[in-house]
Amino acid sequence: MRYVHFALIMFAFETMIYAQKMPIDPLPVGEKAPKLQFSDRSGKIIHLEQSEGEVMVLNFWGIGCKGCEEERETLNWLSDSLKNQSVRFVSITINQPTKQKTWFDAHPIAYEIVGNVDFLGITGSSFFNYTCMPTTVVIGKNGVVKYNQCGAIVRNEELKAFLGLLTEN
Repeated sequence: MRYVHFALIMFAFETMIYAQKMPIDPLPVGEKAPKLQFSDRSGKIIHLEQSEGEVMVLNFWGIGCKGCEEERETLNWLSDSLKNQSVRFVSITINQPTKQKTWFDAHPIAYEIVGNVDFLGITGSSFFNYTCMPTTVVIGKNGVVKYNQCGAIVRNEELKAFLGLLTEN
């Protein structure tokens, strides 16, 4: 009986320690998105707050991620289809510029690209600490996060629901 009590106490303790180490998502659905800025590939600063009044799609991904590569064509199609609407797509990759050039030559992305962003926390603490690629975040015209999901958007059902998020007022 003592062993069972001890095991339960240890399990509770480990769960508490693990929960304290888990990062809090800085872009939770239903919350106002914080002001963010990134440098694009040319060094130009992209400010998230400049995008109020338009829907913003942030796609966090990396070269070699199968789901990311599958999703790339879908997001290219969406960005092209919605280019006359107030929807802004931003591709955020973890990869270094030297790796990006070769990959983008063979796999073009038709919208803004931000590179060399350690959103996984590999080199230390990260603002995002996402543990999954791709992660896609949609921020509504009012600056509130409407969608934050890990996994590729490639199936028709997912695409229809996602498109609805981008085009609703």
